[in-house]
Amino acid sequence: MNPEAIAALAILGLVVGFVSGLVGIGGGVLIVPFLYALYSHPAFSGAAVAADLQPAIAHATSLFLIVPTAVTGTLTYHRLGAVVWRAAVPVALFSTAAAVAGSRIAPLLEPEWLKVGFGVFLLFTAANLAFGKRTPVPGEVRVSLPAAALTGTLVGLLSALLGVGGGVVAIPLLLRFMRVSVEKVAATSLAIVAVAASAGAGSYLLGTPAAGAMPPGGVGYVHVVAAVPILLAAAVTVRWGAHVNQRLDARRLRWGFALLFTVLGLQLILENLAAAWT
Repeated sequence: MNPEAIAALAILGLVVGFVSGLVGIGGGVLIVPFLYALYSHPAFSGAAVAADLQPAIAHATSLFLIVPTAVTGTLTYHRLGAVVWRAAVPVALFSTAAAVAGSRIAPLLEPEWLKVGFGVFLLFTAANLAFGKRTPVPGEVRVSLPAAALTGTLVGLLSALLGVGGGVVAIPLLLRFMRVSVEKVAATSLAIVAVAASAGAGSYLLGTPAAGAMPPGGVGYVHVVAAVPILLAAAVTVRWGAHVNQRLDARRLRWGFALLFTVLGLQLILENLAAAWT
């Protein structure tokens, strides 16, 4: 990749880390649209990526980046006793199978529909930031096979197909159907995300794209060279964002990012629906 592109990826990483710490959202909502733009401008990036695989590669690379953060966070929560493993384990088993399936399906889908799907996810994330509430459901943790299958399948497919964590789906389902407490739902969700992202990213790494589809520095469908500067830079700023969060109006921040994701989501949907139907 060109030095300019590497510098841009590092700057993106700084922003991703800061924003993740600031409002507690996964970096995929920022990484994926940036990679879309990067791969569509090979003269700037120096990375020639097959046009029909650009979204899948962007999603695979984003998912790869989620793994270390999710695993580290899960271990931290586990030491604090905050993960409800009774709920996390069965859901994670279903999410593993779904994530592997999703990683195999994504490269076969039309790129425009993958981008539309990501646009819908951005709108869902925006709505969750603006209006989402974690309402507790009284009672003991309740684990059932249908609830575990539904939650795990949705989280695994979402993670692998769109290159995101899936917590935005896992948290309300864990609250509603498994009665995980509000205090422990984020930790339990992150444990599930860590497993799903690891399974999906591992499957993408073992994938075999067509010859010439990937730029140098790629492993399977994951563009490792693009991922490294983002990962290193994000590690620097995530604590800064968390510290700033304590001094600012969290509600206004969430509404601000909700507006940004609404605009980006609508743009992706409208542009790519038109392209998909022509």
